[in-house]
Amino acid sequence: MNHFRAVFAVLALLFCAASSATVAQQNPPPVVVKKIASDLYFFFDYAGSNSVFLVTDEGVLVIDTRQHPRAGQELIGEIRKITDKPIRLVINSHFHGDHTFGNAAFQAAGAMFVAQRETPRIMQKVQAKEMARRQGYFRSHNYDPNEVKLILPNITFEKQMTIWLGGREVRLMYLGPGQQDGDTFVYFPHARVLFTPGSFATRNIPNMAFTTSVDSWINLLDQVARMDNVDRILPAHGDIATQADVKEFAAMLRDEYSTVKAAADKGISLEEAQRTLTFPQYREWRNYGRIKEEIGALYELIKTGKRSYLE
Repeated sequence: MNHFRAVFAVLALLFCAASSATVAQQNPPPVVVKKIASDLYFFFDYAGSNSVFLVTDEGVLVIDTRQHPRAGQELIGEIRKITDKPIRLVINSHFHGDHTFGNAAFQAAGAMFVAQRETPRIMQKVQAKEMARRQGYFRSHNYDPNEVKLILPNITFEKQMTIWLGGREVRLMYLGPGQQDGDTFVYFPHARVLFTPGSFATRNIPNMAFTTSVDSWINLLDQVARMDNVDRILPAHGDIATQADVKEFAAMLRDEYSTVKAAADKGISLEEAQRTLTFPQYREWRNYGRIKEEIGALYELIKTGKRSYLE
């Protein structure tokens, strides 16, 4: 009897965790600006994408501009509640439209745009596809898609770049392909804070359709987890995190990839893999519902070495 009670208790906990995750996604918390340091702010949008902004005497630096010019203007409105200093620089951490489609609002505000050199190349190549997969967001927010303009970064770097603004140092790092080529990590030494692009999000099943190397992705996560100068992590999606969260995410990614690769190497069909590889241990993670799609994306990479979305 005690055995059955224990099993029931575990199942109940799993159900509650999964239900809580579902409720959070259906009824997301409101957007909020969190003060990380005296001059550093985290714009947290659970249902969308996050941004970060640094306020200095010489102006403002912003990471990512949200998913539409009007959403970008909302971000500017939050910045204006804190400072009237000019917005000098925007870092586009990767090519996804939910991080770049607000660029037009920041261009109008006079900002210049910075990214790893792969990002503008991919932005140009997949603009039509990115617009197509954002239509639901546009409709749900009553945003006109025609207001979205392709605004490319006009400053690029390869491996590392250091920006000094108002006496503050900001380090941009490219550690190799992560969720996609061009993934840019941004470190703020004075606050011991690291911004991570789409390569990391706490307890989230990632979209696997863009990565050109899962091995590289895992390797860069391992590098981040070992950084001894980082106290907090500000991800592009999800709330403030720690390096322990990065380790957990890397372990999930390693588990998912090795399991799917083993199935593919054995000649198991995609359909059979999608039916049998359910990864129940991650059932409470955000976006667990798209696990079949992610298995399909991994099969494409493993079998062909290509990314159809990027072609």
